[in-house]
Amino acid sequence: MSDPSEGVPEASGAAVEDGMSLLQRTVAVFARPASAWTGLRERAQWWFPLLVVVLVTAVGWALSYKHILLPTMVEAWQRNVDSGQMPAAQLDSLEQFFEGPAGLGIIVGQQVILLPIFTLVVALAVWFGVGFVLGTNLRYRLALEIAAWSSLISLPGFLLTLALGWVKGSLQGVHIGFGILLPITETPTKLLTALGVVLDALGPLSIWYLVVGIIGASELSGAARKSTAWVLGGLYLVLVLLSAALAALFSPAA
Repeated sequence: MSDPSEGVPEASGAAVEDGMSLLQRTVAVFARPASAWTGLRERAQWWFPLLVVVLVTAVGWALSYKHILLPTMVEAWQRNVDSGQMPAAQLDSLEQFFEGPAGLGIIVGQQVILLPIFTLVVALAVWFGVGFVLGTNLRYRLALEIAAWSSLISLPGFLLTLALGWVKGSLQGVHIGFGILLPITETPTKLLTALGVVLDALGPLSIWYLVVGIIGASELSGAARKSTAWVLGGLYLVLVLLSAALAALFSPAA
């Protein structure tokens, strides 16, 4: 007589093998990125890493706002005053406003809004590159999983930036990539600002983020990792150059 429970342990074991807790997946993204994507085709979890990144970033800026970010903003405004692009009275008004809770709320609120938008844009780039250019059946939701979970890799760099900025008392001249090789000037030029963005984007921490994204895109789409690397690497460079151009455009440097 056959045991009615026969085969149940095997099914249960498969469920355990295919399942991965949020904490386990978070650890895997850093330690074993090739195995961090199991089960994401069947289960949407992009909201968790996005929430973690938004919370850590918002709390980090809130706690260090008056010691790091506000002095950096005041330095930029002062350069505008020195170059004649801003009247001194406006500097006093801006400084007074941003020293208050409303200024803090605006800065933190910007992060809460812009980080999800940035993640959606990165997911769109992944979906276009892997799903359209490479011709795979990668859905946008899976591209969003790749963008969101890969964004966890940005947290060590963010925390290192806060630590360096805290020691210096400003973010002016703080780099966590190869931008550290640039000369330190009191008034950075637009060219130096753009080069800093590009060189930091080619630093080890930034490349780590790119590599994890490539691995995730390859695993979830079934595309060859080499082809995925070429496509996403090219799109990454395009986004970096665009970011550098925008940074130079809005730089207060003369």
